[in-house]
Amino acid sequence: MATLKQLKIFIAVAEYKKMSEAAKKLYISQPTVSQVISDLEDEYETQLFNRLSKKLEITPSGLILLNNAKEIVSIHQKLEQTMKTINSQRPLRIGATVTIGNILMATLVEKLNQQHPDIDATVYVDNTKIIEQKILHNELDLALIEGIITRQEITAQPVIEDCMCLICGNKHPFASKPAVCIEDLRHQNFILREKGSGTRAIFENYMLTHQIPYAVKWECTSRCAIIDAVRHNLGLSVLSKQCVIEYAEKGDVIICQVENISMKRFFHLCRNRFHPITSQMKDFTDIVMSISNYGSRPSRQRDSCEL
Repeated sequence: MATLKQLKIFIAVAEYKKMSEAAKKLYISQPTVSQVISDLEDEYETQLFNRLSKKLEITPSGLILLNNAKEIVSIHQKLEQTMKTINSQRPLRIGATVTIGNILMATLVEKLNQQHPDIDATVYVDNTKIIEQKILHNELDLALIEGIITRQEITAQPVIEDCMCLICGNKHPFASKPAVCIEDLRHQNFILREKGSGTRAIFENYMLTHQIPYAVKWECTSRCAIIDAVRHNLGLSVLSKQCVIEYAEKGDVIICQVENISMKRFFHLCRNRFHPITSQMKDFTDIVMSISNYGSRPSRQRDSCEL
């Protein structure tokens, strides 16, 4: 019978597709990882991976073990969490991508604290790629994500409507135009979020679909730094409307209307589908849904949700 340690090593190998990479992530030696996979294959009398030249490819038998292994590890983690906090508060690990962390997470956690003071919530904010990895490795119970989730192990429920908008500085040529067309963006300089950001991925997909070339002059994780660079007329940017509305109201940046183009999107509430649903996860979900109704947040200014 496979041990919990063996299952965790197997899951890491399946995730990273290389024994050396799995060993590095788990802080153990590569021979140890190789021996564990060999022992599991002997134990179950089946091949778990096809050994290709540059990576491992999981077999159908390996997929069966992977699904069951993830479920076993999740149940064990829940048991550990429950027993360690049996006489204290209910722990909840919440993730958020950067845009949501900037505009929404504090409000949600404040409501959670008010309605459920026995829930001990911790919050982790990073870009979509990092949050996705933490969900996959059961380091988060729930997460609100603005980007596109493609992993089948993650369930993603659309809960809150958002829109992205194009912004420029007061001295940019677009500032005096009532509207611009999509072709006006050709070869423009852009100040964008870092690779791995959901906001950036959506923008890049959009420009690729419309075959509009552009230049990335800045990459930045900070909303304030991006807006400040735009304010100094160093380029255009695309951010959530909720991130820029207060700056637009003060006249620091201009929200540009783009003719016949809209970039609405949804924030998604995500979890690992193998993760058992706890009472605190349900309570947080209820709070998210209470402001949702596919819940457009009322904005302080009624601009159209243009690119």
